[in-house]
Amino acid sequence: MSLLDPAELLAISLQCVDREFPYYLDHAVDQPMEFRRPADLHPSFFGCSDWHSAVHNHWLLIRLRREWPELEQIGAAQAILDRHLAPQALAAELAYFDNPYNAAFSRPYGWAWLLQVHAEALVAGDPHALRWAAALQPLRDEFAARLRVYFSTALQFPIRTGLHSNSAFALTFGIDTARSIGDRELETALVAASRRMFLADRDYPLILEPSGGDFLSPALTEAGLMATVLETAEFTEWFDDFLPSLRETEDSVPLLKPPAYVRDASDPATVHLNGLLLTKVWSLCRIAQRLAADDMRIPAIHESIRKHLDDAQDALDDRHYHATHWIPTFVVLAYAAVRAAGLDSPG
Repeated sequence: MSLLDPAELLAISLQCVDREFPYYLDHAVDQPMEFRRPADLHPSFFGCSDWHSAVHNHWLLIRLRREWPELEQIGAAQAILDRHLAPQALAAELAYFDNPYNAAFSRPYGWAWLLQVHAEALVAGDPHALRWAAALQPLRDEFAARLRVYFSTALQFPIRTGLHSNSAFALTFGIDTARSIGDRELETALVAASRRMFLADRDYPLILEPSGGDFLSPALTEAGLMATVLETAEFTEWFDDFLPSLRETEDSVPLLKPPAYVRDASDPATVHLNGLLLTKVWSLCRIAQRLAADDMRIPAIHESIRKHLDDAQDALDDRHYHATHWIPTFVVLAYAAVRAAGLDSPG
């Protein structure tokens, strides 16, 4: 089976968006006996093991429905989306953030993915999707406002981890969605924050990657962000200074090689490396698109993309829930980037 099997990815996602347990509940308790079920706390996003994964699985369902409307289980996906993205359910999600103890819940990763869900529904544009977008709008607007404040004033230094709090990942998503729906205020704020935080970066220390629990490459995620923010000439100059070793041969650049590791989908940290293969593809495609067509690094970057996709082909072979509740989203994200870059892909 090819990793990009829309019917299989849809089936996997449908198995988790309505599955309440197991669930990693990250919830602040400010009075005795407040413990509640995930579905009571989060009537829209109670599945897929955690809140942020539930959010991006809803993006996945909308994307699969838009691109492959003929799939047998699309009707089931639409029925779930109608329930989970109903105004009353989303109003409860928004109210959750009224509690000051929850003000930073899932920031910035889950917020950025929520913006993607809203934008994807608008792109789909059919009556069902437009109803979902309208119901999502208040939560989307709240997160957009919070992201503007967070990145413009609250966060003085970027977070460079390979995990959910990575600043460059959320900034990229925020800018993408702002541009897709014409939110100039959000775009302007996030572009300015990106330049402030990352424009002066030089000589990234490649010895730091990968960490054993990464699902993002901090270096490539940052470079992908700057490829989004800067035009070709300015980006090329920045990229020369940020990753000067990429002007060497591919074999001498570990960053362009898929990481070697023992696959273990039952381990929630190790399985992140399966996703790392896919997010590196996403970032490398963005970089390749921004560089000039005759840039000497393009062939090595394209070869790296192909190798990472080849290594990712078994990312879902072990159907452990630690993998299946989130990796299908990143399969679609990676292959969409490959298509946008005009590249062929395995499978």
